[in-house]
Amino acid sequence: MSDEFLKVARQEVQSEIDSLNEVFLECTNDEQFFKKSKEMEKYMHKIKGLAPMMGQEKVGEISRISDVILKHIINHGILKGSHEIVFEAVQRMSLIFNGDTDIETDDFRKQVMDTYPDITGL
Repeated sequence: MSDEFLKVARQEVQSEIDSLNEVFLECTNDEQFFKKSKEMEKYMHKIKGLAPMMGQEKVGEISRISDVILKHIINHGILKGSHEIVFEAVQRMSLIFNGDTDIETDDFRKQVMDTYPDITGL
């Protein structure tokens, strides 16, 4: 990847993470989160695609898992505890994207799979 592509991609991913954080300022529970799920899925989907292309595999994996949750919510309605889990995902992505190398994805994936064993694709 060219340096210019990486620079633009980095700015784009940061902008999407910032947008997700802004949406979380507007919603504080699962019902409000459901109402914003389509908007949030667009941001998450973009991160899911761009992050791995620029070497941010952990961010890509967390966004992939979150995208599955958001698509489930869009298709099936309110999902208990989803607001909190996706909020945690965004916080993790932000930390990783800004250089925190101690954040792992396996524990997050396990937490989500334990919480939502019926959602496929996690």
